[in-house]
Amino acid sequence: MKSFYRRKSRQQALGLLFCCFAFQASGQLLASREVAGNQGQYQKSTTTKSLKSALKDLQSRYKVSFSYDRRTVENKTIEYGVQQFGSLEKELDFISSTLNLRYEKLDKNLYLLTPMTKWAGFVQEPLRVAPPATTSTPQVSEVQALAPARKLVKVIAGKVVAKSDGAPLPGVNVVIKGTQTGTISGSDGSFSIDAPASTSVLVFSFIGYQTKEVALGDKTNLQVELEESAIVLNEAVVTALGIKREKRSLGYSVGNVESTALTQTPQNNVLNTLAGKVAGVQISQMGGAVGSSVSMVIRGANSLNSDNQPLFVIDGVPVANRMTNSFAGADMGNPISDINPNDIANISILKGPSAAALYGSRAGSGVVLITTKSGTGGKKGIGVSLNTSVVMDKPLEYVHVQNKFGSGKTGAHVLEEAENESWGAALDAGENWALWNSNGQKVPLISYPNRFNDFFQTGVTNTNNVSVNGNYEKGNFRLSVGNMSNSGIIPNTDLSRLTIALNSAYNITDKFRTSVSLNVTQSGSDNRPLIDASRNDPVRSVYEMGSQVNINDLRSYWLPGQEGIAQLKYKDKQNNPFFLVYENLTGFSRDRTVAKIQMDYDFTNELTLTGKYARDSYSEIFEAKKAYSNFEALKGGYTISNDYRKEQNLDLMLNYKKSFENSWSLNAMVGANRLEQYYQSLYNATTELVIPGLYTIANGAPGTFNPLSSFSRKLLYGVYASASLGFKDFVYLDLTARNDWTSTLKKGNNSYFYPSASLSVLLSEVVKMPSWVDFAKVRAGFAQVGNDVDPYSRSQTYSTALDWGAAKRMYMGGVLRNPDLKPEISTSHEIGVDFKFFKNRLGLEATYYKRGNRNQVLSIVTPIESGASNKQINAGLVESQGFEIGIITTPIKTKDFTWDMNFTLTRNRTYIRKLAEGIKYFSFTSYSGAEVRTYEGGQVGDIYMAPMLRVKDKASPYYNYPIVTSGGLYQTDNDPNNLVKIGNFNHNFLMGIQPTIRYKNLSIFANIDWRQGGQFYSNTMMFLGNNGMLDETLSGVSYDPSRSLAEQIKANPDMYLGNWVGGRNAAYGGFAWPEGSAEAAKRLQDASLNPGVLATKDAAGNTVYVENLGGAGSKWIDPFSAYRYANRPFPDRNLYSATYVKLREISVTYFLPKSFVSRFKVQNASLSIVGNNLYMWTRHGIKGLDPERAFRPTGTSWSQGVEYYNVMPITGSVGFKLNVDF
Repeated sequence: MKSFYRRKSRQQALGLLFCCFAFQASGQLLASREVAGNQGQYQKSTTTKSLKSALKDLQSRYKVSFSYDRRTVENKTIEYGVQQFGSLEKELDFISSTLNLRYEKLDKNLYLLTPMTKWAGFVQEPLRVAPPATTSTPQVSEVQALAPARKLVKVIAGKVVAKSDGAPLPGVNVVIKGTQTGTISGSDGSFSIDAPASTSVLVFSFIGYQTKEVALGDKTNLQVELEESAIVLNEAVVTALGIKREKRSLGYSVGNVESTALTQTPQNNVLNTLAGKVAGVQISQMGGAVGSSVSMVIRGANSLNSDNQPLFVIDGVPVANRMTNSFAGADMGNPISDINPNDIANISILKGPSAAALYGSRAGSGVVLITTKSGTGGKKGIGVSLNTSVVMDKPLEYVHVQNKFGSGKTGAHVLEEAENESWGAALDAGENWALWNSNGQKVPLISYPNRFNDFFQTGVTNTNNVSVNGNYEKGNFRLSVGNMSNSGIIPNTDLSRLTIALNSAYNITDKFRTSVSLNVTQSGSDNRPLIDASRNDPVRSVYEMGSQVNINDLRSYWLPGQEGIAQLKYKDKQNNPFFLVYENLTGFSRDRTVAKIQMDYDFTNELTLTGKYARDSYSEIFEAKKAYSNFEALKGGYTISNDYRKEQNLDLMLNYKKSFENSWSLNAMVGANRLEQYYQSLYNATTELVIPGLYTIANGAPGTFNPLSSFSRKLLYGVYASASLGFKDFVYLDLTARNDWTSTLKKGNNSYFYPSASLSVLLSEVVKMPSWVDFAKVRAGFAQVGNDVDPYSRSQTYSTALDWGAAKRMYMGGVLRNPDLKPEISTSHEIGVDFKFFKNRLGLEATYYKRGNRNQVLSIVTPIESGASNKQINAGLVESQGFEIGIITTPIKTKDFTWDMNFTLTRNRTYIRKLAEGIKYFSFTSYSGAEVRTYEGGQVGDIYMAPMLRVKDKASPYYNYPIVTSGGLYQTDNDPNNLVKIGNFNHNFLMGIQPTIRYKNLSIFANIDWRQGGQFYSNTMMFLGNNGMLDETLSGVSYDPSRSLAEQIKANPDMYLGNWVGGRNAAYGGFAWPEGSAEAAKRLQDASLNPGVLATKDAAGNTVYVENLGGAGSKWIDPFSAYRYANRPFPDRNLYSATYVKLREISVTYFLPKSFVSRFKVQNASLSIVGNNLYMWTRHGIKGLDPERAFRPTGTSWSQGVEYYNVMPITGSVGFKLNVDF
């Protein structure tokens, strides 16, 4: 699709060039002298200079880039005479007409320069400009004077079109072979040429297309199709501090995603659009709701102290983003979601420190540069764009639960609706029981298997955007307004966002320019879904509901006569899910402003001064309400927090660009930065209300009020410099340096230096390559960046507790602060290659990197006499290494059909090479027996557990048999030296696949995300099993009832030992209880067993093992206990593969024919059918359990590798999108 738009823009630009060519060329040749001091015009002194130097001069003055073959500019000089130019285009017209070249504006500030076949009558030598006339008498141009007479014999006419889509091509050179006689095609692709009768071949050539020779024969009317060529363009990318560079010159890897790839399908968070599209980048959505936080990790998590999120910079403004935006159990989404994806023109991802070193202490986890759309590059005058979309989010998958047994945990002989577990009486089996809403009367016990469909709903997201852009000779602007509104799949949940964006630039004089960008966002929600697994989580409430309950009976959620005071529910241990979503609201409101003012002044053609002020500020109000009778707050509660964050940056930069003859080029910069961050928070909470339903702090009951306030401020001063040295456009050396002084560290430790160096060599410009190799480059880089510590990290602080009567209580936290802390330092090395083959039909970018982070902030145990349990120190070395590969290919390309395929492949491994003395491991999280920790020398992401206690005596016939308790239950081995590694949450590799198929006006795009390998622990599946919700809880390991159970276990110990045997009743494998036992008199046949041995002592004190294998003396237990102790204490029983494949995006777009839309004064119009997450395959095969959501919120961060009730239904989204450009 991108090539389609590029080609259309080329056609429009060259059509305009054709229409104006005669006037522009003659105007330049007949230019009159004007007063030297005339404002708005640039005066050249009488001089002769090389073409290459002239282009470098234009690049510096107009902030543009030129792409050309080296042979186009070599050994060419230009004689200006005394000329005045009011714009870049006028000067380019002069140069192109003088040297018989053609220029083409490809995109925004990128121009392509190529030779132009000479027309009839043009001399071979470069044209010289005649001196301007001193009188007003009309002069005849030199071109006219040189035009010879030609004898016309016949007229050959026709039309030139693109082979790929049949679009007309304006400005195509049409030349009689062997001569200099020719013409160019018109705006509709048509041409006509007078040719001698002997003419046999016409030659057609056009920028970006392969030259074609057509034999005439007797034909005088032609239809000529041109095929796109494999010209390797100097693609421009945005690098650190917003500096635009040619990608071929970079010695490091930069990911680049254009706007068309970001808006194939509507997304509420721009980070979701990057999934699978950039090698080396892992995107993970934390929760399943629209607006959930999204994690972005570049080249692996390297820091033990931070969330490893990159720095985001929007139009040169560093903006705040974090992964800790949760409140009262709800995920409020990360603030980067405030930006409207429809306003983005381009995203550049600076992956390694080599690319990001100029950002110093903020670039330890990479940098994401977001460039928003502007008025430049569009049509002259005013343009309007509209787009709208409606997407429906349909719940597709839930974790399957059994509907055969009702509530209870004692056994199938009794129904216990007060329990969360579902080990109770059989459903749909003809039994009658008194239920919660049957007024004490026994009624048939039946199942209601559709509670998920009855509770969750179809969500709807509507997005609308309108933008107005203006493009004029001295300036441009773009103003846009966007609105997004969503109703969630959980009833009464929502999300909204309103954005207003302004981007403008103006040339005050030829030397003085200014630009302003402003982005105002208002986002919020009246109620966000909770995913903290508390009893306030409606998802948990629905999953833990007994299957004998009809959820529709709970829709009227107040007890009659007690509205606002007591909820209607079927058991005390849980909340009514409808009561939760309609009365217990957790919402937020965020107002944000991102602004930048920039001024540029050209002292000379080579020297420019830039001053910039950037500000990102936002205020957030979080509010959580708990209604009366809430299970966790019987008399309600109310919490409100008001946060304000602001960051201001002042930058002053001096840029120098210079070309030396035809060999050397220098692009240098020095600058200084002042950064100020400010944060203030006011938090108030009451855990009990006096008046039900009145949610104010003043309504809090005495003694329940908890006020907190905090603020922080940080200052950082930095100086930086960079130099890019090029030699003959095939060798580039980049050097950067930055020094920061931070207020968060004490003097002596607060200054740190960050250098970088990278080298790029274009082998295809040095060594003769095979014809099938179009481009070849090798690159290498080294750099250092860092991670600063948070404000007050080195200062001991105290916190307040609730007052004790009239006494104020304060306490010191458990961590003893270290005043000598140093910043974390990241050192990186990378090497890579870039290739293009087969006329650009195949492209390859590959990078290998290695990065080490030292000075990690770690905690060591301190003596209790210190008053703290831990002390902070700088120590440790964390090392990452990996590779990333990007492949772009076009397997098929014909006139009407094109098939493009993009691939990305990423693999990363991170190790803790060194910890501090006395520290054996670093713990990331410990939850429900799953220990996510890394030992020194081990890999980040390792998951450990305490194993089952077993016989360790190899001489014993019961070696490796589980040792059960006196009650017959499995137990854990609590020796910390016996922990076993059960998995690692990192994937073996990530692969993104993006096919694009275009047929005439129809385009199909898909984004497939494949993540291979890794494991995660599901505490949800553990609890669903513990609560008897899963099918696997109906019966244990199968056995042959006609044979001795003990013999079967001994014959196949791996099958039985460590598992449970039995079932909920005889039909499901339950054993008969021993005759005469109390259980035999009241229970069904549901005796079950944890096979193993009991450890006892003989008279001599020796350990003796007694079989617990189903024979005499075995400890029979109920099925709930048998299943529970065989599974719950051992996380490996609920460890699942993290391998999955997702169809993240798919869109089918039809571009309405221009011949049709032009009738309505419309430039472009398209209609798309779009889909998100319509298919997912997982290796574990459990529907509704998404490996991508293997994260658990902790209130201040997210723990990877474990999840608990992060199982909101997996949704698929389908909708439409309409785009119209006027």
